[in-house]
Amino acid sequence: MNQNHIKALALAVAVALSSPLALANDPFDELERESTRVSQSQQEKIEEFHAWLDNYLTEYETWRDDYTRNLDKERAQLINQWGSGEVSGSTKAVEYDSANTLKKVVDYENNEATISVLVDAKADGSAVINDLESFDIDGQTISMTNAVKEVALVDYSASQEKKEKQFVLDQLKGQLQELDVQANRLVNSGTGIPDSFIYERAYKKKLALIEATKPRLEAIAELFSQKRRELGLDDVQESLPKPELPKEEPQKENKQHKVEAAPELIEEKVQDASTKNQDRVELEKEAVKEETQQKPEVNLDIDKTIVPVKVEKKVVSYKVKLPENALKQRASQFTPLVEEESERWGINAALIMAIMHSESSFRPTAKSHVPAYGLMQVVPTSAGHDVNKKFRQIDAPMKSDDLYVPTINVETGTAYLNILDKSYLKSITNDESRMYCVIAAYNTGAGNVARAFNKDRSTNIRKAATVINSMTPDQVYQHLLENLPYDETRNYLQKVNSRIALYK
Repeated sequence: MNQNHIKALALAVAVALSSPLALANDPFDELERESTRVSQSQQEKIEEFHAWLDNYLTEYETWRDDYTRNLDKERAQLINQWGSGEVSGSTKAVEYDSANTLKKVVDYENNEATISVLVDAKADGSAVINDLESFDIDGQTISMTNAVKEVALVDYSASQEKKEKQFVLDQLKGQLQELDVQANRLVNSGTGIPDSFIYERAYKKKLALIEATKPRLEAIAELFSQKRRELGLDDVQESLPKPELPKEEPQKENKQHKVEAAPELIEEKVQDASTKNQDRVELEKEAVKEETQQKPEVNLDIDKTIVPVKVEKKVVSYKVKLPENALKQRASQFTPLVEEESERWGINAALIMAIMHSESSFRPTAKSHVPAYGLMQVVPTSAGHDVNKKFRQIDAPMKSDDLYVPTINVETGTAYLNILDKSYLKSITNDESRMYCVIAAYNTGAGNVARAFNKDRSTNIRKAATVINSMTPDQVYQHLLENLPYDETRNYLQKVNSRIALYK
């Protein structure tokens, strides 16, 4: 109770006692009424705070949804012309010319580049490329002398349609993970908001994302069907992809910490929702399906084989390998910066480099489809906000443009590793075991790491640490690979761990 309330209560008592009606009206009635007023005010403040948080998170989600719609529109235009909606990602740069008939793709993950030209099916196409003896990539001149030529018809087959749908599903999984990370950040930030509110909101938003994916997949199916009709190809009917998403297990109620009861309520709501609309069954059931040890996959049941009748366009491509030292040269630019931030935050420099290698292939301009930004692929509203609040005394997300600046990005990414290592996961006693968990948490959040070890699938990190501390580091590593809720995170852990040795 603040000073104003205390003064108000004192005044109420004084007035009541000095009044001629003091004997007729119990002063404690005034106290009770004032107490009720204060209590109501406090409840209103809580509700107001919840509304503020919801609006704050909704702002980011609205921006994310706008980004997704624009991306879908861009990819639809590319599919319409190229048969493929290939766009830049965290380890791939894609550029088109103004006429949208020439494409340059730099695949940093596989260390190769491809120049492609879109021409009529009967045209040669070589003339466009023959004039190009070399081209520049990141300041290096790449010769076309040893380029390997490939020619392919513009592809509107069922298998190509499946690839385009898989892009949407992969983006969905990344955005679902980000909701996990944001929920875990709020739980660990001590906002005073009940964990149940945070988890329930995150889960409802997951369902909304899953539901929003269905029309996106249908739009791709319709686009491919339309193109097949235009080109005189036999159409094909196929089932919608079925994303095998991680289960949100109900967390057992704890009498001392009632926050664990919320997911049970969410589970019931999901089951109710999945029975109301049969068209949603496969998408929503996968969100709450019993998690197995099998890797997630997309199943497409193809009823027919497409038989080409007429194809109007083809793609002539020339693929070249990038210099073997290209990755090393990019990495060397940031080694001094990484060593500086490593010492500052107490994080192994080899780990930072391995994460940077895996996240962006050492590209400051990298942007994923979550979206995340820069060298260490920082998400402004989760890792960026965490670092801002804890170390910069700014309770707000970072600006995406700032994350393209190497010094800011590496500082932020390494500071976030510090938060994971020294705060969220500090109860894990073995350094190697904790490192494996930090790597996984950097990708999917500490809460999902906890879920991998807790039998009730709760996000309680201290509870998970008890299990982790009873294992050897090798056992922890294998357990993560077998039990992390997202296949992407399992692959990420293997990738980063295997690359640490490259930078020691």
